[in-house]
Amino acid sequence: MLPLLFILIIVVALLVMIPGLRERATEGLKNLTDVWIIDLLRGTSRFGADLTDEGRAEQRRWSEQRLRNLRGLTLRAKKSFQRSAVSDQRGKDEKNTD
Repeated sequence: MLPLLFILIIVVALLVMIPGLRERATEGLKNLTDVWIIDLLRGTSRFGADLTDEGRAEQRRWSEQRLRNLRGLTLRAKKSFQRSAVSDQRGKDEKNTD
């Protein structure tokens, strides 16, 4: 029991001292609890129990469409970020040549 407590104290101390590690650990914990809650809700709800085969297929199509839309948004955001980073760099280069 004592070694476990000692390890726990060391982990907590590292999380307090290293901000990047603390943020990653916190985000990981939040993601894990989100997954647990979603699984609990899916397991205990009767959502979809009364759907026909056609209704299930339609739900699946809507889900796939949402995922495609999210991927498209992600790609557009990355391209926009890259363009703004390039234009910012050009602006800095122009200022340095003046």
